[in-house]
Amino acid sequence: MFELLFILLPIAAAYGYYMGRHSIGNKKQDDKHHKNISYLSGVDYLLDDDKSKAVDKFIDYLSDADPSFENSLALANLFRKRGEVDKAINLHSALLKNTNLDVSEHEISNLELARDFISAGLLDRAESILQSLVDIPRMRKDAAMLLINLYEQERDFNKAIEVALAYRDCLGSMALMRLGHYYCEVAEQELAQGEYKKAQSLFLHAIDVDENSVRARLGLAKLAIKNKNIQEAMTFITKITSISDNYALLCLDLLKSCYPNLADPNLRQAIESLVRRTKSAQAMSFYIQLIEQDPNNDADLILFSFLKENPNLKLFSSYMALQVKGDDSKANEAILQLKSLVDAQISRNYNYACHNCGFKSKILFWQCPSCRRWDSMRTIKGLDGD
Repeated sequence: MFELLFILLPIAAAYGYYMGRHSIGNKKQDDKHHKNISYLSGVDYLLDDDKSKAVDKFIDYLSDADPSFENSLALANLFRKRGEVDKAINLHSALLKNTNLDVSEHEISNLELARDFISAGLLDRAESILQSLVDIPRMRKDAAMLLINLYEQERDFNKAIEVALAYRDCLGSMALMRLGHYYCEVAEQELAQGEYKKAQSLFLHAIDVDENSVRARLGLAKLAIKNKNIQEAMTFITKITSISDNYALLCLDLLKSCYPNLADPNLRQAIESLVRRTKSAQAMSFYIQLIEQDPNNDADLILFSFLKENPNLKLFSSYMALQVKGDDSKANEAILQLKSLVDAQISRNYNYACHNCGFKSKILFWQCPSCRRWDSMRTIKGLDGD
């Protein structure tokens, strides 16, 4: 009996060792399978445009992955994306305490921590980190851009200008476009305080850094009108419409300010030129009002021809107004009733939409209130627009 036990013991030990190894192997395979499933599920959700669930799945995957620098960094950034900024701060802070990080990894961790602080609204702490990074050559561009974003968020446009000018060599054309807006923001602050000369100088600086700055030219045109320098204002307005037809509504208002007398032939000529350059429905409707003053006008023919090429509710409303003629009261009443319905629809329509996020507004914002993108608002064209 004892001899049998001695024979079976090595067999039992070998079996136990095999089963243990098999169990460990299975666990590793199960863990690997779980991580792969989480990763693939994240990809599926991302492809299905379910970003929230995709982030959750990627977090699951990275939480189970090896705690390498890259995985820890990615996990922290996903936490920030999901709004769990405290977790992102803790992870990035833990990375900074890791003595095994090399210099570049330490710098990257600091930059990401600054992003966390900005997301959390801790702008002073973010500013301190970024100021220590901005003069490191390999960190300069990212740190400078974040500093500009931070000062923009604080609406300290003078500091934003200072940083943008100091690092303009590495920031690119998009940052220079934003710099033009910062000059305009400061110029409008000066205008509010009656400092017209300072405002004019700032608008000119905006054009120096962004030669296609429409906003600066609109500001200069308004100053020229205020100073009764109509010819100078017209030069700015013409330049604006040559840059883009997106600002016809603003130019229309400026032209009305240039020539307040509706009988002024210069106004009629300027509006006709604006219509020709921009195809604006609202400008065309106003032009029709002007030529109606001429007893021998051909407003019907002009408007109908324009309407055929540019179907638009504003133009249709103007055309119906022209049809209210003669003594046929019933026909006139029907036309006016239909016109009132069209006008009600027009009053509900928006004038501008952000091409980045789709935000719509009746007035033009230079920075979209929704996605915070500069110069992203565009005039809505077509049947319901201009």
